[in-house]
Amino acid sequence: MMQAYPKQWRSPFPTNGVRGTGTLEMLQSRLYQAAKADRKRRFYTLHDKICRTDVLREAWRHVAKNKGAPGIDGETIEAIEKTGVDEFLKELQRELIEESYRVQCVKRVYIPKPDGGKRPLGIPTVKDRVVQQAVRLIIEPIFEADFQEFSYGYRLNRSARQASLAVYKWLNYGLTEVVDVDVEGFFDHVNHQRLKALLMEKIADGYILKLINEWLRAGVVYLDTVTYPEEGVPQGGVISPLLANIYLNRLDEWWNELGMNQRNGFNAQLVRYADDIVIFTDRDATIVLGILAELLSELGLRLKAEKTKATNAHEGFDFLSFHFMRRYQMRHGKQVTYFYPSKKAAERFRSKVRELTKKSIVHLRSVEQVIENLNLLIMGWSNYFNHSTASNTYNSLQHFLEWKFRKYIAYKYQYRKASTHHTMGGALYQMGLRRLTGRIQYVYL
Repeated sequence: MMQAYPKQWRSPFPTNGVRGTGTLEMLQSRLYQAAKADRKRRFYTLHDKICRTDVLREAWRHVAKNKGAPGIDGETIEAIEKTGVDEFLKELQRELIEESYRVQCVKRVYIPKPDGGKRPLGIPTVKDRVVQQAVRLIIEPIFEADFQEFSYGYRLNRSARQASLAVYKWLNYGLTEVVDVDVEGFFDHVNHQRLKALLMEKIADGYILKLINEWLRAGVVYLDTVTYPEEGVPQGGVISPLLANIYLNRLDEWWNELGMNQRNGFNAQLVRYADDIVIFTDRDATIVLGILAELLSELGLRLKAEKTKATNAHEGFDFLSFHFMRRYQMRHGKQVTYFYPSKKAAERFRSKVRELTKKSIVHLRSVEQVIENLNLLIMGWSNYFNHSTASNTYNSLQHFLEWKFRKYIAYKYQYRKASTHHTMGGALYQMGLRRLTGRIQYVYL
């Protein structure tokens, strides 16, 4: 039987409980437990582990599941599946064992941001994505052992839902002074030397460190220009979210070491989802904000002044596409916390509905395809928001969706009015369209 570790040491990586099976899950669990047992331990032999067949197969599964566009070499996931995944992985395994694998440049694209700007995105080749995922599978358990409880982004068994419920909890505990944080260009300003120093605190395998350094320094191709970044973590890289967590975990550790979250101190409770940060306190929020700014400056980061502010929960604030606020409720005679989809999130939903039901696609997609795409949007929204007080927002968006879909049907079949009986009421849902469903829940803590 495996050693019975204390509850706080239980690995978030699943195992089948059998010693010596050699499975990837068992390997991850053992790495996590070893790192947890000795916080100063450095791991010297990891190269051989990323070369394991089960590790590479699991890395491929992750990359193939996420689809994604091809990199600069033009090789697609579909093409690899057609020519043979086994052959692809065997050749990649040979290159890793012989250390002949070479990192390729990253293709730069720009995607629109909700505020109207554009976010740079780097697309590595499929081969690079598989190797990054293999390295992530091996080193993530080692660093996961040190990550703090109030960090929720891009971690196993952690989610935005849990982060939103943590916010809800602290507001209900009376910590209504809020520091709403925006880190300026975080992914573009991660200091490579600091990041490598943090990696070397745990990793002593030279080949692993060499690979990560090459991914950080990989050339970025945009149009006919190649640039080589001297700072930042490439958004779009498979391993980038883990590197971001490793970097910001130092902030989390400093926060604990300074006792910022102690009730007899500042009682400043931090909730972090990657670089999205919000802090709750019942003391002076401006002092807390000043301390946070100093800690971030130690990491070479700074706050975006126009989007960072000390506010109060009664004024309301947005976090992870939710809007949170405290209000007095006559029914229960006390202040309660409400949280529901933010206005920006609701408008993004409407924009997607408009895109999926626009007239220009009438002759390109069948009604069944449009319904399928709308249902995927509806299910995604329901899964993300249905633990919040979302009913009013859902009702509004449901009416909008029905109206746009009726207009789409009327245009497609040349009905005179969108409200014709062919598309009214329950007929929409008999065609297979799903409903947005939300519920109101009150939890008083």
